[in-house]
Amino acid sequence: MADTSIELETTAKSEPDFDSKLSGTAETPNSDSILEIESEAQPPLEEHPLSTLTKEGPEAEVEILLDTPLLYTLNNHYNIYPGRPLPEFNSPSAQAFEAEDDTQPENKLFGLICLPGMPVRWDEISKISGQLLLGNMSLVSYGNIDWASLGQKCLALIFERPLGGKVDILFKDPQIPERKKVEVLQLIIKTGVTALHNLQLHNLTNRNIRPDNLYFLDAKKEEIIFGEFVSSPPGFEQPVAFEPIERGMAGKGGRGLGTLEDDIYGLGATLAHLLQRQGRIRGKTDEQILLEKITTSSYQTLVGKRILTSALLVPIRGMLSDNDQRWGLNELDMWLRDERVVRRENIIVKKSVVSINFGNFYHKHPRSLAQLMSVHRKSALVLIKNGAIARWFSEGIGDKDLAATINSIVENARKTSATTPLPDDQLLSQILILMDPEGPIRYKNISYMHDGFGPALAIEALTKGDLNTYAESVIHGLPNIWYQASAEAEGSIFTELEYYAAISRHLQKTGPGFGIERCLYETNKGYACQSPIIAKENVFTLDQLLPALNAVEVFENTEESPIDQHIGAFIAARSQENIDGFLTNLDTAQALSVLRLLVYLQRKTKAGQLINLKKWIVGQIGPLSSHYHNLAKRKEIEAEITNNADSGDLSALLSVLQDPVAKQKDDADFLEAVQEFDAIKKELGNIEKNTGPESLLADQSSKRAAAIISALIMIFIVLMIFLAA
Repeated sequence: MADTSIELETTAKSEPDFDSKLSGTAETPNSDSILEIESEAQPPLEEHPLSTLTKEGPEAEVEILLDTPLLYTLNNHYNIYPGRPLPEFNSPSAQAFEAEDDTQPENKLFGLICLPGMPVRWDEISKISGQLLLGNMSLVSYGNIDWASLGQKCLALIFERPLGGKVDILFKDPQIPERKKVEVLQLIIKTGVTALHNLQLHNLTNRNIRPDNLYFLDAKKEEIIFGEFVSSPPGFEQPVAFEPIERGMAGKGGRGLGTLEDDIYGLGATLAHLLQRQGRIRGKTDEQILLEKITTSSYQTLVGKRILTSALLVPIRGMLSDNDQRWGLNELDMWLRDERVVRRENIIVKKSVVSINFGNFYHKHPRSLAQLMSVHRKSALVLIKNGAIARWFSEGIGDKDLAATINSIVENARKTSATTPLPDDQLLSQILILMDPEGPIRYKNISYMHDGFGPALAIEALTKGDLNTYAESVIHGLPNIWYQASAEAEGSIFTELEYYAAISRHLQKTGPGFGIERCLYETNKGYACQSPIIAKENVFTLDQLLPALNAVEVFENTEESPIDQHIGAFIAARSQENIDGFLTNLDTAQALSVLRLLVYLQRKTKAGQLINLKKWIVGQIGPLSSHYHNLAKRKEIEAEITNNADSGDLSALLSVLQDPVAKQKDDADFLEAVQEFDAIKKELGNIEKNTGPESLLADQSSKRAAAIISALIMIFIVLMIFLAA
């Protein structure tokens, strides 16, 4: 097989032409070595029902008008018009419609309807709502609305509407002078510095910077703003070209929150794209782009020769640096002021003096080899176990220490293979981390950055994938191994190791409130509760939970508990307190335990009257007084509950069922009754014992009767003799 023929060759040996290899014109490898990133093999999100909301053409618009209300109202005064789509403001995971503030109708707004089930950036939404962050699109308000065409509630985000259209459209217009385009590029840099600086003041990252997410704020096209970045996980919507190498190698959902450096890279990649007269990476696959970035550099990959101007190459090169030389906001600000930016010292990247042929590609960089090994896992294990990888590091790169570490890990894996679950998968993942310590955590068919586990898990749930693979990666300790190997983790290692330790603890417990569901909500504040009971209510917070349960009571099967696996996990994750004590008995479906938890939540969230939910609980508990023994007390309690049927105070129900004085008296009376019963039973036993056919009394009575009968017989005989005489 082509990708298992391991060759260590000198650099003098001819290699396939690099550009032809990346463009797909080189000899086609066999099926086992075709580049496929398994973690990207997910059902396309475009197939979600939300995509039908913006069908093009007048017929689709008429259909929307017929099937949905003319408008939806959010927070009492923001109106969203489903019959007036604004596709130019669509995000890949959200649809835009015209909106207005009925108190200030002159303001130009649009409403973004988010994809149900998509984890949104809830912390960011709550931080930027109502805030003026220069350079960034302003979020005016947000909240749930009932979206009729989907038959459920959806999160709506109200933004100020830019008036000048998308920036990238200007660059596609051949009628626009190149001088004007260059001016716009310079304006993008200025806007980028302002926008990112304002986000940094709030400890936020954008992670959504790309050409089609830039807008002209005004109709004259004199100001630019960055588009929204909160309707999906960080980096999820980004094409690989606009992501740094290490984050681009991760699965889309697992690219992570990132840092300012990642946003600066996105800005540089955006400028590089718009700078081109002809697309530099057009027609190349994600895998080809990644390999070219690794083998050459991001700058060489994204910046071609046919460009609008060379005046911007210096800052673009600085922003696209693949190592610690990447420019920050200070350097960009200095360049904008025409000050000289001191070039940082070059970082020497590990590179082998010999090539290794794997996956029909000649590798000199450990990172490119690790990337293809994560795809062709069976062949990669052959490479590891036969010692070729260790030999390549020793002879080609000159890293004998790493080679010795790899050999030691392989030998230890061999010795413990009989007792280690999935030994090959763990072995390969550990070796890949050592080969590319700044890259993603790779396990089986998944890959995620150290700060991207939560969104990756949520996207896997959204696409009906295998959540157990993510659970296994944590239980096997792969994040810990990554932190030990990566210099990137310095400074945050303790906090994030605690984060993964907590995830591991949740995974090893079962029952409502724990398991993989707990991890989903602990790691995604913007992930709505996915319980089938309330999924259509789009519940993000504890404050929304009880009203949602109260609202769905009339629609759901109330023979089942209102607290299932998802809701228990959601409550535990969203509560600021440790509520494990409430969760202990939930898995045994004890209605009283459920009631105690709901009473706690009603008090904590000040949820008000919950009449329907109370009826639900009453149905769950069955005979409400069944835990009382006294029949008169039972009737008294049932009468009290009936008289208060219209009250939605769950604590009142709990007080009736858990009256400590009445319960203590009932228990005492019951104990006394039990003792009396035992005494009577004992007495009856004695009577039965003393009057039975075999008892002593019966024996004595029979003897007395026999004596009397014998005497009577003797008297009768004597009498007969006397009469005869």
